[in-house]
Amino acid sequence: MNGEERKGLSSQSPDEAEDKEKDQRTVTVNPSHMGKAFKVMNELRSKRLLCDVVIVAEAIEMEAHRVVLAACSPYFCAMFTGDMTERKAKKIEIKDVDGQTLSKLIDYIYTAEIEVTEENVQVLLPAASLLQLMDVRQNCCDFLQSQLHPTNCLGIRAFADVHTCTELLQQANAYAEQHFPEVMLGEEFLNLSLDQVCSLISSDKLTVSSEEKVFEAVISWINYEKESRLEHMAELMEHVRLPLLPRDYLVQTVEEEALIKNNNTCKDFLIEAMKYHLLPLDQRQLIKNPRTKPRTPVSLPKVS
Repeated sequence: MNGEERKGLSSQSPDEAEDKEKDQRTVTVNPSHMGKAFKVMNELRSKRLLCDVVIVAEAIEMEAHRVVLAACSPYFCAMFTGDMTERKAKKIEIKDVDGQTLSKLIDYIYTAEIEVTEENVQVLLPAASLLQLMDVRQNCCDFLQSQLHPTNCLGIRAFADVHTCTELLQQANAYAEQHFPEVMLGEEFLNLSLDQVCSLISSDKLTVSSEEKVFEAVISWINYEKESRLEHMAELMEHVRLPLLPRDYLVQTVEEEALIKNNNTCKDFLIEAMKYHLLPLDQRQLIKNPRTKPRTPVSLPKVS
C-alpha cells in the first residue's frame, strides 16, 4: 500500500466509518414471527406442555404459562413478579371473575381473538378491567356504543359510569340528550333517580322540537311513583323552560295540570312564564334566567 492510499484511509472519520458499516448491514423484521410464536404457545397450552401455573375460577381450572400471562396482562405481571404469595403458587384462584369469562380472556391472551356479545359484554368488561386487558375493555365499550338505542342508552350510561368508561359515558349521555323524545317514553327514564332526571332535563343540549316534551317527561316521571315523588315536583319544574312554551299550551295544558295547581312554587313558575309572554319581544331578551334560555341541541335548531 503506497503513501497516498494510507493517507486516504486515515482521512476517514470514525463517524464516516460507522455509517459505512451500517450501510453494509440489513435488519429484517418478520411480521408473522410473533403470531407464529403465540400459536405454538397456545398449542403447547392445549397439550398441557411446559405449563407452570393453574388458574382457577369457580369450578373451572385453566393451565397456562406464567410468562405468557405476565407479558399480556399487567395484573398477572404484578402477581408473578411482585411480593404476592401467588408468585410461586402452582394453583391460583381468581375470585372476582366467573370461570367461563376468565377462560375466554385467557384464550384471548394466547390468540388475540374474543367474541363480544349482548349476553357477555356486561361480565366481560369488568373482568377485562381487572386483568388490565385494555384492548378487550375498549372492544366492549365500542360494542356497547354500537348498541345504543332509546330503550337502553340510560342503562348503558349507568354501566359506563360504574366502570369508569369515560368516553362511553359521554357517548351514552349525548345519545340520551339527542333522542330525548323517545328516551322519555321508556322504562329506564321512569326509573331514573331525581338527580339523574334533573341533570338530563337541565341540559342545554337536550334535543326537543318543543319544551312540551320536557314538561310531559316531568309529569310522566312524577306519576310513575306519584306518592313518593310528588314532593319533587317543584325541583323538577325549575328545569322546565316554561317561558319557551306557546301561550296556548301554558293556558290549556300546564295551568290545567293538577300537579301544577297543587304546588305554589310551580304556580310561580307558570306566572313567570305568562308574564314573559306579555312582554314585548325586545324586553324579553332582558330577562336572563335558566328558564328563558333557549336550548342549543347539536342536531336541531334552537327551541323557540
